[in-house]
Amino acid sequence: MDKTIRTNEKCIIGLPRCDFAFSSTRSCFIGYSFEESSLEKDITRKILEDIDIIPEDAGTNFEPGQLVFCSKICSKIITSQFCIILLNNENENGVEFANANVQMEYGLMLGFNKYVIPFQKKEDKLSFNISGLDTIKYNKSDFKSKATEAITKAVEETTPTSSSTIPIDQMKTTFLYSKNATFTPMSGGGERVIFELGRPVGYNLLTDFSGLEYRFFGDFAHLRSEHICYRIKLLHKILVERVASFPQRQKLGLIEQEDLGLYVELFENLEIWILVNSEDVKNQIKSFINSESINRTFDIFTLKDVLDRSDILG
Repeated sequence: MDKTIRTNEKCIIGLPRCDFAFSSTRSCFIGYSFEESSLEKDITRKILEDIDIIPEDAGTNFEPGQLVFCSKICSKIITSQFCIILLNNENENGVEFANANVQMEYGLMLGFNKYVIPFQKKEDKLSFNISGLDTIKYNKSDFKSKATEAITKAVEETTPTSSSTIPIDQMKTTFLYSKNATFTPMSGGGERVIFELGRPVGYNLLTDFSGLEYRFFGDFAHLRSEHICYRIKLLHKILVERVASFPQRQKLGLIEQEDLGLYVELFENLEIWILVNSEDVKNQIKSFINSESINRTFDIFTLKDVLDRSDILG
């Protein structure tokens, strides 16, 4: 696998930087008109989910505190493995016209040199500016078969063909295993309580192989450094305030006196592990932690660290 993690260095709308990593997730961004292509969108989502590709579109996920265009569209196109665009026209008072948002998303896909699967109903006409591009024309009876064939080909052509063809998500899991950590099964009430503290800001919960030591894991390779810093600061604040509440909880009978010290020790020693997309972002995060004097153990690693370790492990 190519060890170079290519990031989009210049933001197309003028923000200070971008830093999202190209093809860093096993996902497919679907561009479509909500009114004209919702059925086709549902069909493609099912096909993708059946082969473990995450379907993404501008309407999924809510990212508070982030620019909508950046978080809902641009970043998802950049980080996707490939894209699908449904170019079905809208019709108003007998006048057929292209959906402006869909055209914009198609332009981003082409501009970022993504692998794109374009579809359009047979009875619709392509806009003049894209009429020269190959497009899969379909009707209701053959869309599913054509979509399945095109998606299968896209997966084959966009999956790395070098020494390792392991999906990046599987590599991340293997990498965590090599660090004596695994995702925590939510079988116990106490583990669920800890997990829920970090879940709203994007963290999962890991445990070591003994099942006795916990750490939060933030898979933030798709985020810019300022958003990662916000999530680090917020989680640390949550943990500090939870520890401060334990004496009062003990007085209220929510914690047994003999267990108070164990709770304090557990929460004070909870580590935070962060996955980022580049060494530059890693250094920015370290500088932030030092400047904030956050007294907690962190482990920050990059996508390249994950890829390097996957080659060592074979």
